[in-house]
Amino acid sequence: MRQTQQRREALAKLLEYILGRRPDEFGLVLDTQGRLPIKELLRALSQEEGWGYVRRSHLEEVVHLLRPGGLFLDQSHIWAVPPADRRSATPVWPPPLLYGSITAKSQEVVAVHGLRPQSSPEVVLTEDPDLARRWGRRRDPHAVLVTVQAQRAAQQGQEFFPYGEGLYLTGALGPEFLQLPPLPKKPPAKPAVEKPHPEPPTPGSILVDIQGQPLKPWKEKGRKKGPAWKEAARAERRRKK
Repeated sequence: MRQTQQRREALAKLLEYILGRRPDEFGLVLDTQGRLPIKELLRALSQEEGWGYVRRSHLEEVVHLLRPGGLFLDQSHIWAVPPADRRSATPVWPPPLLYGSITAKSQEVVAVHGLRPQSSPEVVLTEDPDLARRWGRRRDPHAVLVTVQAQRAAQQGQEFFPYGEGLYLTGALGPEFLQLPPLPKKPPAKPAVEKPHPEPPTPGSILVDIQGQPLKPWKEKGRKKGPAWKEAARAERRRKK
């Protein structure tokens, strides 16, 4: 019982740190109201040693039983009071390159249409490619790293806003500012295999079934006859009548 209480206390402190001080340290971005999607928090905690067990029920225990008035959650979001204030309203000149990540199945679309916001209203980028890979694996174990030519985009009017330490928020980015690895080659489609057509019988030949009875290539009119012994039995019954 004491161990359970200690784990709740530790989780409460971690949540207060993430939501109230440093979401950027975990590659997380709060919305303009200071809230974070619960599913994003759980994905991040699953990568932290010792916290992979945390589920929504554990969050509810902490919020309602351990920290009343300091942490809150609803059906989809969780937040702290006061929330972390890591946003900047002033755009800055970005580093030459920034990094993001996308799911493998979206790579082809991003290569054509550009990078769009995913879990937050803005595109979230980082100076650290390893962090970008890490948060990408929260959604897809085969996540694809996206390199953004940030200064080139800024020269074209794209605005970048710092968020905490090392994170940047921006709007949708066109494909001309993105560097992606080559798309994996698709295996060639297998040609359709045509079923061989049965060859017509040689003129004058007779086909027989497994019992040695001749097969007739035409359909007989009237009632379908059964085996010969059944026909003989019917004839015998008619004769006796």
